[in-house]
Amino acid sequence: MRWNKPNLRNNLHDLLGRDKPSSTAWVRDQGLEDVRRAMLQGLMGLTGCEVARMSMRLRYAGDIEALWYLRTDLFATLLSLRGQAVAQTVLDQVTLLFQGQLPRSLRAPQIPPSPHARPF
Repeated sequence: MRWNKPNLRNNLHDLLGRDKPSSTAWVRDQGLEDVRRAMLQGLMGLTGCEVARMSMRLRYAGDIEALWYLRTDLFATLLSLRGQAVAQTVLDQVTLLFQGQLPRSLRAPQIPPSPHARPF
């Protein structure tokens, strides 16, 4: 008797490249909430329609990919209200939180070192 019978649903998930449900889903959800919290903290102390709209978009983003794409909008909002230095600092801090949470298609390509490059 096989405990892990293949079925149409599992095969469909494999074909579509989606993650199968796992017992560690709460870890991914915690990472999502950490990123969301950091992005919202960047807006703390600011007011206005743009800030309210950005805050709502961040609060209702459904997954880590949505938050990834909202980084540029967050940067634009902060740029107009706090300036280049603060906006870039917030973006850099938030971007670090995405490590290990994005699907391969959104990760930056790893460029192998040139064979002619000298180590430091």
